[in-house]
Amino acid sequence: MKYLLIIAIALSLPLTVFSKTVDAVGEAVIYNDDVTDARYRATQQAIKQAVLESGSRVNVKDELYNGELESSLEIRSSGHVQKARIISEEQNGDFLRVVARVDVTPDSQCSTGPTSYYKKTVGITGFELQTPQQARLGELSNISRELPKGLADEINKQGYLRALTATNIAIYPDLLNAPSSTNYDGSLTNVTRISEQLGVQYIVSGVIRDIGEVYLRRPNDKDEKDALDEGIDKERNFVVDIYIYDGFSGALLFEHRYSEIGNWDISDHARIGFGSAKFWTVHYGKVVQQALKESALDTSEQLRCQPFIANIFRTEGNRIHISAGSLAGIKQGDKFNVYRRYEVFNQLQSAQTQLNNANISVTIKQVQPNFSVGELIVDSHILNVQQQDVVIAW
Repeated sequence: MKYLLIIAIALSLPLTVFSKTVDAVGEAVIYNDDVTDARYRATQQAIKQAVLESGSRVNVKDELYNGELESSLEIRSSGHVQKARIISEEQNGDFLRVVARVDVTPDSQCSTGPTSYYKKTVGITGFELQTPQQARLGELSNISRELPKGLADEINKQGYLRALTATNIAIYPDLLNAPSSTNYDGSLTNVTRISEQLGVQYIVSGVIRDIGEVYLRRPNDKDEKDALDEGIDKERNFVVDIYIYDGFSGALLFEHRYSEIGNWDISDHARIGFGSAKFWTVHYGKVVQQALKESALDTSEQLRCQPFIANIFRTEGNRIHISAGSLAGIKQGDKFNVYRRYEVFNQLQSAQTQLNNANISVTIKQVQPNFSVGELIVDSHILNVQQQDVVIAW
């Protein structure tokens, strides 16, 4: 009885007492020789990476130890980091790379739930440039389509989400005020339509606010010497706003501005294009690459513990077809809950999507790359399961 009592007490303890140690890498740009600030930002990035790798996320006030740096970190997420210790750091020019050893306590609501087993799909739309004339330097006119492609590549490299590109789609009619063109409740009228067309659960959009040069440049003066030849740092801004929407409701889930400055250490007459092999060798390109990594990490962090949702697109007897398959990590024998989709109207008569639990489970019997076939206990018509209803894993 004594041993049984000990086992019972151990099983009743919250899962948060068990921690996992993860080594993760973070990088940051050093501005104004402030290595301490860069170290702090790089360690924040490493902690986010460690939490994603450990299968949980952070909601914390953490301790960070590395000699003179004793700042507390606060990262919004849903797990708990007990301690983050920098074990090495390397400075390459004005880039700082740290390796942090992070003790992560998993959050049971995400780390032990099935939602972390599946890759949620994200549609990346085009990112329009607010001031198109700024693209003339370096001939970066392709940035509106190549930048979101780069973001999708970074998201897919991490492996937590599955990003699909639809860079031909422009969401915002008014770039200056984006995303304030959304409804008062945060929904964006055409996000749900785009999400359904692309077959994705979330939409990521953005606006490129500024890629203008900071240094004095006279492109019409043929006799002017290039500032690079005179040893002047040719600084150039990179400012982009990124927005994440829920594809089923159109609600704005996350928005953040990424603002960096890089050196355009190449001739003003060079026409390299955004995303070319040459572009990534320029200091400015390396800074942009770092910003893309950071935004991809934030996207994964924001969506990692959200429920996995897939549309039901066909019903036949007691079998239903859902719009997610092996590419999303679904396997034969997996079980999901069925939710019915309803449209409700607010006081302004705007349609809102509501998902209600039908208290029906479905077991996956066949899996294809992009869809799966599940089996209900009885005929779908008896249970009133219809197309456009969804399955959810919490």
